[in-house]
Amino acid sequence: MKKSNILVFKLGITIFIILCAFMVSAHGSTVKIHIKNVKNFESKSWTTLYYIDNDYENPGYDDPIEELFIDEVASNDNVNVVMIQDTLDGPTFLYFIDEAHNKILLDELGEMNMGDYQTLSFFIDYGKQNYPADRYLLWVYDHGGGWKGACIDYTNSNHILTMDDFQKALTETGGVDIISYYGCLMSSLEAVYELRDVVDVYVGSEDLAYSCWWDGVSGDTNQLITDNPDLSNEEIGKQIVNFYESQGNPYSNFLTVSAIKADKTQNLVNAIDTLGQYLLDNWQQCKDEVRAAHENTFLLADLPGWAEVFEVYDLKDFIENLPDSPEKTAILDAFEEALIHEIHGIDREETHGLSIFFPPEKGEYNLLDYYKDEEQSLDFPGDTCWDEFLSKFTKRSKSHMEFRIFNLGIIHKLLRKMNLKF
Repeated sequence: MKKSNILVFKLGITIFIILCAFMVSAHGSTVKIHIKNVKNFESKSWTTLYYIDNDYENPGYDDPIEELFIDEVASNDNVNVVMIQDTLDGPTFLYFIDEAHNKILLDELGEMNMGDYQTLSFFIDYGKQNYPADRYLLWVYDHGGGWKGACIDYTNSNHILTMDDFQKALTETGGVDIISYYGCLMSSLEAVYELRDVVDVYVGSEDLAYSCWWDGVSGDTNQLITDNPDLSNEEIGKQIVNFYESQGNPYSNFLTVSAIKADKTQNLVNAIDTLGQYLLDNWQQCKDEVRAAHENTFLLADLPGWAEVFEVYDLKDFIENLPDSPEKTAILDAFEEALIHEIHGIDREETHGLSIFFPPEKGEYNLLDYYKDEEQSLDFPGDTCWDEFLSKFTKRSKSHMEFRIFNLGIIHKLLRKMNLKF
């Protein structure tokens, strides 16, 4: 197995993680908000919406708006900037950022469950109704876990936004033009495919991410759409990716950031489904080649105790390791069609911008059952035979295994053991 170098980093690292199998993701609250101080503005070219879930222990920033965003972004003649932020020990606030980088309080909302899709739906709808624009860019800040979703709300029983939740909220509100995640592992094929009908361009990190990477990216993007409001969504997505590199922030040797044309993942998914069916039909002839290809595929989230929590691998690296075939060619062609742009650091040369869930065995967290669970409601395993292929491919790590239930306590133990913090 080719794995990334295992290092323990103590300075500036944020490992944005997401809860794994069997995590409770039901959302019980109903969002009912009465906004004060609402002002309707004339339509602008862009409204940027910042969904900032900072409700978790040991965050990278105590107040991301003040420490990360406020000096970088501001509204102007072409751009509105609207933010919602929830912290661990405080209520949720709704802000407008004016031309002078001032936070204008729109409302104190009390404790909001940022892991409830209704909160995200409310925020997007509020931004669109009160700060209308030709196009919308949604930034999502918090833990990321690829196909499992993003945004854990510690105060609300660790509720999380699954990718199905993101799809629901964006469908209810008419979608956005660009979504960009500040979090780990979000450039996952399953995640992008889930949002193919509700976003145009999708930006995220394929591997684990560092909090210091965010510095300057929002500011550069704010300036870009201010100076060039008519740039295409694809060009803006490409430039967001480039901003990560041009900032030269620490640990850029581990960068893995990509921009994906979301609707183009349909052809890619169709091609993977065709490959999966072929492998199922010809498993005895193909299994040795497939296992060899997998053994030589780049493993993401490759830190002690973490890989088995996610089991995600670089998609293109796996396909390129397979013997030549029409199915392989079709996937590589569709991959290039979907990929707008990607960058990777010198220590991530074997990443290409999209991951896929690919466990080699039915490990201690039994992620495969969670992956295809109806409550998770992922489109990708539902629309393809990939989960059936995985059932054929994966092996039990030992007979009569009693699968462990994953919980947040395991993550905290890992962090303490490795002297890491969010």
